[in-house]
Amino acid sequence: GTGAGVDALRGLCERRVTGVDFSAGMLAAAGASAAAGRERGADPERAAGPVVDWVRADARALPFAPVFDLAVSFGAFGHFLPAERPALFAQARAALRPGGLFVFPVPAPPPVGSKTYLTLWGFDTVMRLRNLLWHPPFVMYYRTFPLRDVLADLDRTGFRTALSPLTGLGVLPGGAPRCVLVVARRT
Repeated sequence: GTGAGVDALRGLCERRVTGVDFSAGMLAAAGASAAAGRERGADPERAAGPVVDWVRADARALPFAPVFDLAVSFGAFGHFLPAERPALFAQARAALRPGGLFVFPVPAPPPVGSKTYLTLWGFDTVMRLRNLLWHPPFVMYYRTFPLRDVLADLDRTGFRTALSPLTGLGVLPGGAPRCVLVVARRT
């Protein structure tokens, strides 16, 4: 994608960060964004940070051996259909060392009938209609990543999962977090 998570990873990772996208244009945008982030860094050591590599690849066919300690996703799951999740998760698992972590946020679903619910439902409906009329299809859906199904697919793929509430992003009226962090450990 746009490389939005690279600044956060540069503060966590010591040696190397690798960004992956199918689109050469998105990789170019990510590289430019990361370069601008390094230039903004006030701390020279953090500004230098780990080496950042950009790899053009399909997340459903990653070209990596199990060498990573951490794999993350910052919002890319809407570009994959639900049936693709097991293969996608298997690719993440295959790129991780034993004990490695696959980490990503999942927002709580909006209440049925709320403005947000109707907006997301409308967007997904328009995308489905668009994909019926134009080819190639462009997959981008917001309501195809329910936490219960995601956890089941991770379990079937060989991950042990835990959830961490991201209360800094707010809480719902009943007190539940607006978003949870899924931490899936390769078994």
